[in-house]
Amino acid sequence: MNASPDLKDRLAEAARYALLRRLAPALRHNMAGALQPVAMIATMLEKRLQKPAPDFAALAKNSNDINTLSREAAATCMALMTWLAPKDNEKVPAGEGIADAVGLLVTELSFRGFTVVNESTGCTAAVPRSLLRNAFMASLIALTDEGKSPANVVISATAESDALVVRISLAPTDGEPSGNASHAYRALDWSDVDALVAADNATLVRGDGSVELHFNFG
Repeated sequence: MNASPDLKDRLAEAARYALLRRLAPALRHNMAGALQPVAMIATMLEKRLQKPAPDFAALAKNSNDINTLSREAAATCMALMTWLAPKDNEKVPAGEGIADAVGLLVTELSFRGFTVVNESTGCTAAVPRSLLRNAFMASLIALTDEGKSPANVVISATAESDALVVRISLAPTDGEPSGNASHAYRALDWSDVDALVAADNATLVRGDGSVELHFNFG
C-alpha cells in the first residue's frame, strides 16, 4: 500500500529534522570559527586600552579589523542559517553546490577516517541548492555511517539530457580501521534518505558501497 501524500510529507519532514540534527555540530563549529577572530581582536584591543599610554594608531587598526571581521562573520553565519531556512528555488551550478555542501562535513569525515575526493567541480548544470542539501547530504551521511574506514569518498556529477546524476562511492584505502563513530544524534538510515529522495522527485540507486542519485531537470 502506497503512503498518502500527507504521510510522505511528514516522513520527509522527519528525515530533514534527523539530517539537521546530524549537521548541527558542523554548523555550530563553522559559526564559532567565523566568530573566533572577532573575539581575538577584541581581547587584543581591550589589553591595549589598559596600557598607561595606549597606541592610538594600533587601536584604530584594531577597531577597523573588528568592523571588517564582524561583517565577514555575520555574512558567514547568515549563509549557514540558510541550511535551516533555505532560499526558495535558489539554483547553483552542481559542482559549486556539491562543494559547498560537502565542505560542511569534510572535517568530521576526516576525523572518522574518510577522505573526500570531489570530482564534480567541473559540472555546471544548474540545480536547486536544496536538492544537494537534502537528498545528497543524507545519502553521503548514510553511506559513511554504514561504511568502513579508512576510505576515500569519491563524488562525481554528470549532466545527462534530462537529469543530473550524482554518484557517491567508497574506495577503501590502506590504514588501520577506525572504530564505529559515535554521533551526538542517531545514524541516518536509508528510510530517511528514501523520504528525502521522494520529496525531491529524485531517484536513488544503491550499490555495494555506492549510491547514485538522479535529479530530474525541470
